[in-house]
Amino acid sequence: MEKISKEYKLKKTRIFTKDQELASQIYDYFGKKLKFGFIMSKIHTKGYQFMYEIFNEIKHSKPRNRAALFLWKIGQTKIIFDDNVRQTN
Repeated sequence: MEKISKEYKLKKTRIFTKDQELASQIYDYFGKKLKFGFIMSKIHTKGYQFMYEIFNEIKHSKPRNRAALFLWKIGQTKIIFDDNVRQTN
């Protein structure tokens, strides 16, 4: 009975939204070099679509240091949101 309970122990997940799902993919892809909270804050400030595009661009390229290039691309791009279009809670 003990053996079965250990095998089927459920793992707690931290994914509740699509933003958290993307952050989890980025976090796992870079070998947990970037903090999960840092990635979530960048998704919130830069936007989901922007982060998704940058992440896919890095995945399909072959740089020496992918995490450094990812951070550099995020820092180089300035995002300006129109207050009438984006509503904050």
